[in-house]
Amino acid sequence: FDLIVSFKRLFQRVADRLYGVYKVHGNYGRVFSEWSAIEKEMGDGLQSAGHHMDVYASSIDDILEDEEHYADQLKEYLFYAEALRAVCRKHELMQYDLEMAAQDLASKKQQCEELATGLFGQETPEQKEARVKVLEDQISEGEQQLKSKNLEGREFVKNAWADIERFKEQKNRDLKEALISYAVMQISMCKKGIQVWTNAKECFSKM
Repeated sequence: FDLIVSFKRLFQRVADRLYGVYKVHGNYGRVFSEWSAIEKEMGDGLQSAGHHMDVYASSIDDILEDEEHYADQLKEYLFYAEALRAVCRKHELMQYDLEMAAQDLASKKQQCEELATGLFGQETPEQKEARVKVLEDQISEGEQQLKSKNLEGREFVKNAWADIERFKEQKNRDLKEALISYAVMQISMCKKGIQVWTNAKECFSKM
């Protein structure tokens, strides 16, 4: 979870810096274009260089869309991580419910034993028998509920663990693919930047 959050923050910082870089190139394009209007001999070269800068700067929208795509992939895992936390909380509640049911059952069994040994004061045999019968019914019902809760808990843990294992495998695979694609995109952008300045250099050398 923390790793995904760190990647998301990293992507956002890179996107912010990229936006700044492309904005600077947009400014270069405007300066070169305006400069070309007042230059006679260097006008064509400056205008061409400005055009290269403008084209490069205008590609920021597509790049930011790609950045958003990678960020969305990470968001999906953040949502899934929250879902896993909810699963853990549910298991804790189920475990607490199971413990309470076990305590209640133990308490009823103790009451039944105390009734059988006559520790509950002055009661007629009929009253004692009626109370024992009620407790025995409650104990029987409690044992069934406890058994059911145990089975439900084991099944829940089994399914949750299977989901977690699938998530871990899928997460590792998807994150690896996303990071490789992200790195390829960054390399491609750097190459485009180099090409822009190579083209601009050629424009300047012809002036």
